[in-house]
Amino acid sequence: MAKNKRGEHFSFALLVVVFSMAIFSIAFLSEDSNLTGLAVYEQDATYVNQNLLVYDNVNSLRTLASGNYYLDTDGVVYWLDDSSKPPIAKLSYISESQKNRKIHIDNEGNLGYLLD
Repeated sequence: MAKNKRGEHFSFALLVVVFSMAIFSIAFLSEDSNLTGLAVYEQDATYVNQNLLVYDNVNSLRTLASGNYYLDTDGVVYWLDDSSKPPIAKLSYISESQKNRKIHIDNEGNLGYLLD
């Protein structure tokens, strides 16, 4: 009735090695991606992020990549050309006439307001 346990130990050890390699592979591949967790998008939530670029005013946005952007009432700049509309910058100063406006930056850095 004695059973050979050698095969069971080998299978368990092999499983541990494969699991460890998977963990280390994921850690190695995601090392430079700055992936720190999951985020949930809520329409009414206030946005707080320490990683946004801070610009003095709207004119300083000329250094951004060409595309369409949206300025909200808090001075957060959203990129409209991406379907997720990620926030990318924060303005230190924004006037009332610039709030809730869409802007376009062309390849030469010229900035203009989009009409709805």
